[in-house]
Amino acid sequence: MVVQLQIVTGFLGSGKTTLVRHLIEGPGEVSTGVVVGEFAEEGFDGRMIEASGATVRQISASGVGQSAKSYLPSTRSFVDEGRFTRVILETSGVTEIAKVTEELWADPVIKRNAIFAPTIVVVDAGAFAAHDQFFPRQFWAQLDVADIVAVNKTDKVPGERLDLIKQRILARNPEARVQFTYQGQIQRTLALSIPYDGFTPRAMRANWSGILPPDFEAFVYRSERVCFDQVMFGHILLNLPGGSIARFKGVLRCWDKAHCINGLPGQLDWDNTPVTGDTRIAFIGLDLKRREEEVTQALDAELERQREEVRRENEARRIR
Repeated sequence: MVVQLQIVTGFLGSGKTTLVRHLIEGPGEVSTGVVVGEFAEEGFDGRMIEASGATVRQISASGVGQSAKSYLPSTRSFVDEGRFTRVILETSGVTEIAKVTEELWADPVIKRNAIFAPTIVVVDAGAFAAHDQFFPRQFWAQLDVADIVAVNKTDKVPGERLDLIKQRILARNPEARVQFTYQGQIQRTLALSIPYDGFTPRAMRANWSGILPPDFEAFVYRSERVCFDQVMFGHILLNLPGGSIARFKGVLRCWDKAHCINGLPGQLDWDNTPVTGDTRIAFIGLDLKRREEEVTQALDAELERQREEVRRENEARRIR
């Protein structure tokens, strides 16, 4: 059995996981294995995809060190098992796709039993300008080798800006098939079909030789404190100094339940994916190790302020 192998990538927070879930939840979907790469030490996306019925193998810290090689063992095992018709690799948002493709195709098991489907790169339309400004080398390293570009979150920008984004992408990568999407709802026939016999992904042909800067870093903020005011905590997240933070995502434990959060400075989404446990939020970006204490103190201070406010209110009620 020949396995269809497909890479879905895109910059941090672009909506890759939502798009993958759309692909594997469709009618008549085949048996699918998904390899999920997480830049941070603790991953969250794999659980979301497992809820859609796929078999998931998650790689944590896949943006560190030999990131391209880290995808090989799980992908090879999926292909070699012989029970999956399709294998999707959802890579971390800072992975060099040309190198991943090279590593996979050099493996004899994969080369003998798999064919590559088009590489999909997901772009956050609302964050396009910021990513282009602050992280251009990482951003374009993926777009330059895309076969399909899903310009996602189209509700965040007006139509004329979407056209400009499309023009900019095609100027760099004229082979790309650009599709505007909302909540990852990409056209399935475009995304899952092999364009023609003997198709070779652009990542194998583009000879992109750039090297991603090794300065992306990550840390996980953890707390056992309870959040009593999501709005104010979200305000702190949204107003952390921009530029160096590319994304944050994770779990916020509130007074009612644990909530899944996902965003970047200036943009915050409350995801409806069921989560449990104490607060743990992964931050990914540039020069973050130096700023970890600053961010941690700001979030700790807000949770402590909320706790103290609730304590005072309860005390006032007791006195009355």
